[in-house]
Amino acid sequence: MNKTIYWALQVTWGIIMNIAGLFTYLFLITFMKNKIKIHKNGYSVIIEVGGNWGGVNLGALSLCGDYSKTNGYWFEHTRRHEFGHSIQNIIFGPLHLFIVAIPSFIRYWYQRIEIKKGKYFDGDWYESIWFESQATEWGTKAIEKIEAK
Repeated sequence: MNKTIYWALQVTWGIIMNIAGLFTYLFLITFMKNKIKIHKNGYSVIIEVGGNWGGVNLGALSLCGDYSKTNGYWFEHTRRHEFGHSIQNIIFGPLHLFIVAIPSFIRYWYQRIEIKKGKYFDGDWYESIWFESQATEWGTKAIEKIEAK
């Protein structure tokens, strides 16, 4: 996939998530400009907004915790995974919200709440569902191809 096709699909078939991403981006650069770090992420953008949390994808925009300087492995994994969700967005289009985004949101918060209660999750649990493992696989493959150019 090339950049033109990626963006054409993001602003057409994947527009729902990108509208949310656009408003989020505008808010962050307007009100939190000095507290964020913006990075290129494949053909998209990922913004570190601080804290110790995973990531969220909003079409061609992803957000993540503040990892690039403190945990290079986790930043790299998160950026690839979230780019994979952006690819899912252009494939599933309007359905992405219901078959990937909302279930992913619920799964993330379920895990966080249960961990606070003392439950243990092994390292493979989060990606044991198809849309999470697919995001990591697709994002990793795509970013490796893009960065090899």
